[in-house]
Amino acid sequence: MGEDGTPNGRPVLGTLLDPAGDTQARDLSFALAREAGAPVRLLAPQRAPDAQAASVPAMSADGPPVQFTCAESAAGAGRSSAETVAEEASDVNADVVVLERPASESSGVGIRRGTTDRIVANSPTDTVLANGTGELDDLASILVPVTGGPNTELTVRVARALAEHENAWIELFTVVPSDADAEQRSEGAEHLAEARRFLGEFEEFDTWLYEADDPTAAIAEQSVYYDAVVIGAPTKGRLERVLFGSMPDSVDERVDIPVVMATSK
Repeated sequence: MGEDGTPNGRPVLGTLLDPAGDTQARDLSFALAREAGAPVRLLAPQRAPDAQAASVPAMSADGPPVQFTCAESAAGAGRSSAETVAEEASDVNADVVVLERPASESSGVGIRRGTTDRIVANSPTDTVLANGTGELDDLASILVPVTGGPNTELTVRVARALAEHENAWIELFTVVPSDADAEQRSEGAEHLAEARRFLGEFEEFDTWLYEADDPTAAIAEQSVYYDAVVIGAPTKGRLERVLFGSMPDSVDERVDIPVVMATSK
């Protein structure tokens, strides 16, 4: 924040693939901006500039400042949405790119990748992708599966921002095998401790070391007791995901609540 209380951090770039909707992308953008003391910059990479006025959301007096930019039509400019978003993120030195998967698009890799997956892959900075199922307002509880790795800090940051925005409870959750030995239990406990450190002074949380032989099934089963899931993106290589799939993608396919996937760059 500046001395006058005005947000002046690196902007959160909210990408609106469906400017008439994209409520998850908007809610995430505002929550992250408020948490970081930063402005929100909304980009509609597939929409013409004359649609600008209808696309700017109303903001409360205590919300982050909002800027709206309409790029030229990606098709008309000969650029893809992924290229347009990457260029904008670089130009404004965005802290994070936020977007929401349209209902018509499924997750995929390689030649099956849709627009949102290409934006995530092409982004020069961290990305936060919502699955487009349900809403992210009026949350009471958030399930945060953690497994260690490079996406943990961003995952917890997103969950904390949403929880502070909605006054929600966070459950840090990790899975160990039913027959886990002492080393595996210790590793699981360290994953939870690491995630706890990233919560900082946030106090409305609990930790859960859960025993199950199928982590994906365990997360899906427990998700019915929560309002949203925030999880780190797959860390497997593209070929491994094609051949074997990934746990975060599988979780998204099995649950009927908002799932937010965080990818650190």
